[in-house]
Amino acid sequence: MKKHLKKIITIAVALVILASVCVVGSLTSHASGTGAGLAEWALNAYNSNWKYVYGGSSAGAVDCSGLIYSYCGGARVGSAQLSSATSSGNVSAGIPRVHGLGLYQPGHVGVYVGNGMAVDARNEHYGVCYESTASKGWTKWFKLSAVSYVNNGWEKFNGNYYYYEDGQYLVSTSRTIGGEQYTFSSSGISDRIPDDMGAVAKKKSGSASSGSSSKSNSSSASKSSSSASSSSSSSALKLGSSGDKVTKLQNRLTELGFYNDMVTGYFGEATQAAYKKFQKAAGVTVDGIAGKSDLEILYSDNAPKASSASAKKSDEDKQGEKQEEESKERLYRLGDSGDEIVEAQTKLKELGYYDAEVTGYFGEVTEQSVLAFQTANNITNTGAIGEETWAALFSGNAVKNEKTEEETQPETEAETEQAAAEAETEPDADANPEAETQEQPAAQPATTAVRVNPVVEKAEDNIAAVKQVVEKTNKLNKKALSKLNDNSDSKTVSVTSDEKNTNFVLWLLLVLGAAAIITGVMFTYNRRSSAYSGSRSKGSKKKDEVPVRYW
Repeated sequence: MKKHLKKIITIAVALVILASVCVVGSLTSHASGTGAGLAEWALNAYNSNWKYVYGGSSAGAVDCSGLIYSYCGGARVGSAQLSSATSSGNVSAGIPRVHGLGLYQPGHVGVYVGNGMAVDARNEHYGVCYESTASKGWTKWFKLSAVSYVNNGWEKFNGNYYYYEDGQYLVSTSRTIGGEQYTFSSSGISDRIPDDMGAVAKKKSGSASSGSSSKSNSSSASKSSSSASSSSSSSALKLGSSGDKVTKLQNRLTELGFYNDMVTGYFGEATQAAYKKFQKAAGVTVDGIAGKSDLEILYSDNAPKASSASAKKSDEDKQGEKQEEESKERLYRLGDSGDEIVEAQTKLKELGYYDAEVTGYFGEVTEQSVLAFQTANNITNTGAIGEETWAALFSGNAVKNEKTEEETQPETEAETEQAAAEAETEPDADANPEAETQEQPAAQPATTAVRVNPVVEKAEDNIAAVKQVVEKTNKLNKKALSKLNDNSDSKTVSVTSDEKNTNFVLWLLLVLGAAAIITGVMFTYNRRSSAYSGSRSKGSKKKDEVPVRYW
C-alpha cells in the first residue's frame, strides 16, 4: 500500500511541475522580441547556414514557421501566426518599411528584413534563403503578435541606425532630431550614429527670440514658414500613408486615368507611381508626395487627365508585370509544394509519366517524371516546371508515354485471337476415330499480363493426349482379337501362351508410357509454376516517398 501511495504522490508532483512550466512558457512567449531583433535573427540563420528540419524550432535546425517561433515564441504554425497578427495587408499594395514583418504565402512564411529583401527557411534542398520579396510570390505581410515594433524613434538594425516616423523608417530625406541634423539614404540608413537613441524629432515653435526688430521679424517669418512647411509635411499623403484620404486619392487618380490598380486605402509603390504621373502632367514638382497645393489641383475641375497613349502604355506595363508574375509563380522545382503541383502530377499520371501517389509535393519521383516528359516533348531538360513545360503539359499536343501500352494488352489480345483460330481448325477426335493423333503445339506464354496459366493449359493438353493413346490402343487390341476369332476353326478360341505374353507386354508398355507422361507433366507444371510466381513478385513497383510538408 505504501509503495502505491509513493507512486501516486510522485506522479502528482510531476504533473504539477509540468503544468507550472506550461503556464510560465505561455506567459513568456508573448511579445518577447522586437522587429529588428527578429530580422537580425533571420539574417544570422542565413549567414550561419542553418539546416531546414521539418518541425524544427531551435537555433540551427528550423522549418519556416520555426524560424520565427525560435526567436519570439507565440503561435507555432504559419497560418496561426498570420491569423493572430496585430495588423496585416496585401503585398501587392506594397510592403511597409518595417524590419521583422512576417511574410505569408499559402503553406509558407518568411521574415522581411528591409530594403525589399526577405529570409525564409524553404526546404531540405535549399535550406535558409535570402532573396528579394519579388522572387517568392508572397501574398500577405503581417505584424507578429509576439513582436513589438517601433512607431516613432531610433532603431538599430544590423549595425546601422534607422529612424521611424508613423510606424515606418525614413528614406531619402533629412530630419533634425535632438538638435542634430541627420540624413537618411534610399535604404533608410542614417549618415551618422545618433547621440541620443531616445531623442525624437519635434516641431519647431513659432515664437520669436529676443534681439533686433529686423532679426526678430526675419526669425519669426522663417519659423512661421518652417512651421507651415512642417504642418504641410505632416498632413501630406506619401508612401506608407493609409486611411480614407488615400482611398479618396486613389479613386480620383483612377477617374483621371493615372491609377489602374486596386483601391486599397494604402499609399504603396503603385499609388506613388500613379501620383508622380499626375504631378508630371500637372507641371508641379514630381516627388510622389501629395501635398496641399497638389491635392487642390487633383480635385479641381481643371485637373489634367492621362493621355490615351499614356494609359495604354500603363495597361501594357501592368499586363507585362502580370505575365511576369504568373511566369514566376509557375516555376516549380524540387522541394516546392502546392495545388498547382497536384494538377501537374495528375496530368503527368494521365500521360503515363508519373506512376506514384499524387501528393502535391515536388519530390525526386516528380522531378524524374518531368525530365521524361521534357525529353519526349523536345523541351530543355531542367527537371523543373516552368512556363514552357506547363504550357506543353496542358496543351492538346502533349506527347504521351506509350511504353506501358505497347508491352501489355495488344500482345495478349493477339495471342487470344490466334488460339481461338487454332481451336476452330483442330479436328474432332470423336468425329474421326481412325485419324492419327497429333500433338498440338503448346501456346506460348505471354510476356506480361496473361489471362490463363500456360502451365495448367499445357498439362491439360498432355492429359488429353494420354487419353487418346489409351483409346487407340484399346481399338487396336479389339481389332487384333477380332481377326484371331475370324481365322479360328473352332467356336472356342484358345489363346496360346505366346499370345498371352504379347498382350501382357503391350499393356505393360502402355502403363509405363502413361506413367512417364504424367510424371513429365507434373515436373513441368511445378517448375513453370515457380517461375510464374517469381516473375510476378519481381514486377512490384516502388511508390513515391511521403513528401515533407512545410509545417
